[in-house]
Amino acid sequence: MYVSLYSSKKLRQTKKFMLLSGIFLIGGGAYALLREVLWEDHFRAGWAIASVVVLLAGLIWTALATDKILLKDAYFSMTPERIAYRVALLGRERVLPWQQVMKVWITNYFVVFEMENSKPVILRLGSIQQEDVARHVAGSLRLAALEKNIPINGVVGQPQSVVV
Repeated sequence: MYVSLYSSKKLRQTKKFMLLSGIFLIGGGAYALLREVLWEDHFRAGWAIASVVVLLAGLIWTALATDKILLKDAYFSMTPERIAYRVALLGRERVLPWQQVMKVWITNYFVVFEMENSKPVILRLGSIQQEDVARHVAGSLRLAALEKNIPINGVVGQPQSVVV
């Protein structure tokens, strides 16, 4: 199962916001830098460095919005061997093998995977922009954990046998 967490409409909205924010930061940083270098009587290095940082942040946001720097895809993927997800366009990818998952805690807001030899891994459902997609991801994880006999919220599911 593969689910893209950003629809094309949401991605366009996000890139438009990033472009407008980047232009605003570029304008503000450039104005502050020019003001500090050309119009002030004495040079303040801290102010100049801060204005360069704002200018660079604006350039980075604009480059991300115009695809000069490519954004990663936000997705959720689940196979019988592993779970993989990235919930933010600038976030990191997580890959969890099902064999290492000992327990799963599922709520309306997050999913916590308790792993064999490491600290718990948290999937924040609130980071998924569409509520119905977040519910679908949580439901799919619940069904997969039941199928693999992994305890969910402290309750172990028993395999069902069919009586004929």
